[in-house]
Amino acid sequence: MAVRHKAIAILVALASACTAAAGRAEEITLYSTREAALVAPAVAAFTETSGIKVNVVFVEDSLVKRLVSEGGASPADVLVTIGLDKTTQLAGRGLTQAFASSRIEQAVPANLRGDGAQWVALAVRPRVVFARKADALASIDYEDLAAAKWRGKLCIRSPMHQNNVALVAAFLAHHGEAATETWLAGVKANFAHKPDGKDNDVVREIAQGTCEIGIGNTVALAQLRDGREGADWRAWAMEVRAVPTAFKGGGAHVNLTGAAIAKHAPHPEAARKLIEFLVTPTGQRLFATAELEYPVMAAAERAPIVSGLGSYTADALPIDEISRHQQAAVALIRKAGFDE
Repeated sequence: MAVRHKAIAILVALASACTAAAGRAEEITLYSTREAALVAPAVAAFTETSGIKVNVVFVEDSLVKRLVSEGGASPADVLVTIGLDKTTQLAGRGLTQAFASSRIEQAVPANLRGDGAQWVALAVRPRVVFARKADALASIDYEDLAAAKWRGKLCIRSPMHQNNVALVAAFLAHHGEAATETWLAGVKANFAHKPDGKDNDVVREIAQGTCEIGIGNTVALAQLRDGREGADWRAWAMEVRAVPTAFKGGGAHVNLTGAAIAKHAPHPEAARKLIEFLVTPTGQRLFATAELEYPVMAAAERAPIVSGLGSYTADALPIDEISRHQQAAVALIRKAGFDE
């Protein structure tokens, strides 16, 4: 009888342990460089669908530094970060793990997924040419930004900002070092003034007539149009439009917001379920709308303001390939002497 009771006690203990483990698996931790309020709608919909609670931790400073300092004790399951440089850096530093998913492969184009299934883009930010609404410019290639017709008419933010470094890296991957150096010299010759400010300032200067065209992310124009920066900014943004822009024979350069599963994720399966949800039509609509980005799923619903900016086919060049050219791009930008 004692042996029987002991066996029962062991079974009860094992069942309790399994129940506790299952309970813990129903709550995961998301480290996000996007503010928690902007992630909340998509996360809430995931929890309602799956029953898995998501603890969102906003990481304002370096996500890499945080993960390295925490090491194997990190509670992070899912990582969400803005910028192709930061997304690919996570994998490059060995801070992510592979997650095979046929759902993700079907939903997201291969060029917007990382080598070895280490990360996936959730939304994209085309970096295109802006012009005044009254301007007749119907479309433009990135290569043509160096054309003499734009002398003294082009505005951009600092070329050393990551968004511009990524664009130059993409140009370098397409055309090689010599052609990129020549292109940068032409772009520099076309500046209306020394690069400064942000993409918002490029929009304002185009509206005010300081420059005829500029380079910026669609998300900047969309956010100004929705009024979150104030009435003046909205008025300027309504005078500016995004111009269909692409590489010759290619598509539009895009930056991204990406997701990955942390190397030491306590709940990798639940983490995978969250990422899979974020590339469903519902997840895409909620996630991309929060920052007025473009969904990575072609069929996903866009925010009306985003739809008003036009449609862009992301360049087929793999994001990881662009990332591998970033240091060389920085060297060429410095060589071009944009601050001189």
